[in-house]
Amino acid sequence: MTFELRKIENVVEVYENGELVSKYLFNNRKQFKPYFYPLNAPGGLCVTEDGPEDHVHHRSMWTAHGDINSIDFWTETSESGRQVVKAVSIEDSENHGVVKSDEVWIAKTGSPVVDVFRRFTFRKTTNGLRIIDVEVDLKASYGDIKLGDTKEGGIISLRVAPSMRGITGGTIRNSRGGVGEEECWGKRSEWCDYTGSVYGKTVGITVFDHPSNLRHPTYWHVRAYGLFTANPFGISYFEEDKSLDGSLTVGKGDYLRFKYRVLVHLGVIDSESLNKLFTEYCKVGG
Repeated sequence: MTFELRKIENVVEVYENGELVSKYLFNNRKQFKPYFYPLNAPGGLCVTEDGPEDHVHHRSMWTAHGDINSIDFWTETSESGRQVVKAVSIEDSENHGVVKSDEVWIAKTGSPVVDVFRRFTFRKTTNGLRIIDVEVDLKASYGDIKLGDTKEGGIISLRVAPSMRGITGGTIRNSRGGVGEEECWGKRSEWCDYTGSVYGKTVGITVFDHPSNLRHPTYWHVRAYGLFTANPFGISYFEEDKSLDGSLTVGKGDYLRFKYRVLVHLGVIDSESLNKLFTEYCKVGG
């Protein structure tokens, strides 16, 4: 069996051919949200960072939003909401490993705000390319939910390893030809890539925004200090125009679905190749 997933208490370990790909960490007493750490490139090099000193709420690979019904699920303070995992299920086979996470996001008072269902499908590594398909459903189970206009959030969020940061020699690129934070932060594009060095080897992360997603192509909250998120809501910030409003209300009983593909790769992948891979992703529907 190529993939093997092991669930031990509040951790799911994902292995491919005996090599650790990632761990899903959830419902630890001190945790505000579940997340994947480490996230390893083929060969075992970790491409993410968990809880850096400058932003301790950045958790390797995670989902969060800073304003849902005025509740902050982005930061980790006494006022923040929490993401509680109700159930985790796993499946593995020769070609993929799947982690499903059934969550309720609660206010500091303990009141439920929104149900969230996330599915991560780890696909077989090919030619130094590790593929993770991500699906996120937000369901307004307890009443209307308003996702506010804020840059502090990312339906798919990553914090790259320290040595990969733009300020330490890493490179940010997007599908529209932007290079660096100045040309990629707050810009819309079909994909964004963050490539750098880990222990002297070149590695990278690319995220594809599926065409079915809200406001595709999405805006990217991507920083030279290492933050890398897809955020379709913070329009007034990204466009630098406070007359705009990127908030969205989901009526009770309705849901909002997002799909992304995360590529963890060895070496540099040129833009033409990434465009081809993005087109293939669109054809299969994610």
